Amino acid sequence: MKKNDFEIRTSEITTSERKLIGYVVRWNSKSEVIWDEFIEQFSPGAFANSLAGGADVRALFEHNPTQLLGRTKSGTLVLAEDDIGLRFELSPPDTQLGNDVLKQVERGDLSGMSFGFRALKDTWDISQAPYLRTVSQADLSEITVTSLPAYPESGVAIAQRSLFAQHPQLNQLKADNRRYWADLAGL
Repeated sequence: MKKNDFEIRTSEITTSERKLIGYVVRWNSKSEVIWDEFIEQFSPGAFANSLAGGADVRALFEHNPTQLLGRTKSGTLVLAEDDIGLRFELSPPDTQLGNDVLKQVERGDLSGMSFGFRALKDTWDISQAPYLRTVSQADLSEITVTSLPAYPESGVAIAQRSLFAQHPQLNQLKADNRRYWADLAGL
């Protein structure tokens, strides 16, 4: 193995010569329960069409568009699918934010990744509890360095998707679920 070759076998992001490297999502890796409603996973190649289309994907800190760390258009963010998942290399700017993020990753304070996407093809398995959503094709809009990932294996959090928005016929289940959690909280 050449000195500059590398392999990644963990889900944590790491630093190397002012670059963050890791996996945004690992294929068929189940998320934590999202919105107290369902578990989610991504099929291999889910972002292939999106990446091939040349979309300008941005790398952000905690999903904040004013906290830009890089983007594919400028070459400071490189994304690629492999047999494991969606891999990234990010060269953060030499700014207060970029330096802070690098330092927090080095210290282990930040180790998760998240992403924003639009599902184009998905399937739902409602025969199990919690339900399982499998996304087979999606448009990727951003990736995010985060302290609160929803995917324990890949360190990825998914933002604001709802089973009940996809399947309105299940709204009674939503009401029952919300009442259950409210009762547990003593509300």
